[in-house]
Amino acid sequence: MDDEWAPRDGQLDVFAEALGVDPATALRALGGGWERCAVVGGEWPVDRWHHATWFETGEPRQVLAGVDFRAVVLARPVTRWDGVVGVITAVDVQEFAREDVEFQPQLLADAVEALARRSRRRFRWCRTCHRPAAPEFFTGRDECMDCATRYRGVVY
Repeated sequence: MDDEWAPRDGQLDVFAEALGVDPATALRALGGGWERCAVVGGEWPVDRWHHATWFETGEPRQVLAGVDFRAVVLARPVTRWDGVVGVITAVDVQEFAREDVEFQPQLLADAVEALARRSRRRFRWCRTCHRPAAPEFFTGRDECMDCATRYRGVVY
């Protein structure tokens, strides 16, 4: 194994185990920074993925990966609000065979990058904290929900 691909991340180990590959292979195909998350519902065919184990990557969240016994799905996350609770849903779903992680890693790497780029295009910058966030996390045009709560006393 090439030393530059020697991951030292416990979350990557969990992700790689779900994929059924070693961490170096998962890192090569899908990158790092993956953490478990919950994805509820979504656009078709995500409902068919309700049983998958879901992971997210990016800060703020940019790409989702769902893993089940036969396939891997990559998607772009969108938060929908159910009252005051944010529910992560998946859009722009792309399905891959699990074997693609090992035998066509560049195919998945390109898909992850394209989804991340598409997610980042939607981001806005908060005028108060100067951090990026998806538009569903803004109270208005210029301020994120965190800043609205912290500085303006807005309660959600």
